[in-house]
Amino acid sequence: MANTAIPIQLAYAETYNGMVIPFITLRHADGTPEFGQIDHNRVAECITGRLCQLCAQPLTDAAVLMARPMDFGYGYVPEPAQHPECAAYAIKACPMLSGRLPRLRDRTRPQRRRCTLSAACWCGEPPAPPSVEAIVRSGRPATPWYSVRFPMAEYEVTMTARKGPRGISLHALTHRKIRLVSWGDPDKADLGRVIVYGLPMPEAGSGS
Repeated sequence: MANTAIPIQLAYAETYNGMVIPFITLRHADGTPEFGQIDHNRVAECITGRLCQLCAQPLTDAAVLMARPMDFGYGYVPEPAQHPECAAYAIKACPMLSGRLPRLRDRTRPQRRRCTLSAACWCGEPPAPPSVEAIVRSGRPATPWYSVRFPMAEYEVTMTARKGPRGISLHALTHRKIRLVSWGDPDKADLGRVIVYGLPMPEAGSGS
């Protein structure tokens, strides 16, 4: 990930060990990023404010969502969209999107790293019990990932019953362009979703 060249559009972005820190990444009180963990307040800010999850700048003409087969079943993506150029960087830099991680992280055994200000940081608090989804999906083979490019004119937020943002609607996208980013090692459920929703599959001889 550190070997991925940072594009000119992200030259001003905050970095850590040579990597751009996504705006939605959870940070410790001393500023150290916790890659793989998200700040839910920042996620909501980006979704409702139409901001890029990587650089936090406004999305204008076109945007890209990163979606799993299960997201097409839900009809929305729970994370914010990105600028096309930011998404291109994320696909190369992120271990999961690039296909370098064969399995999902084990969320049932949080290996919490303490920061230099842990007494005033979330990392100094007792860890919350893992969610049902975390228990079910932890350690399983990596799922396929797709990029979904669409015009911002079709940007629509899906809300929860309490009026909070649930994610960005996939149903509202009538001019979307879907591309397979990483095939992973899909189980029968994901393969079924790929077929049902007509999602791209690896081409013969592609090695994906």
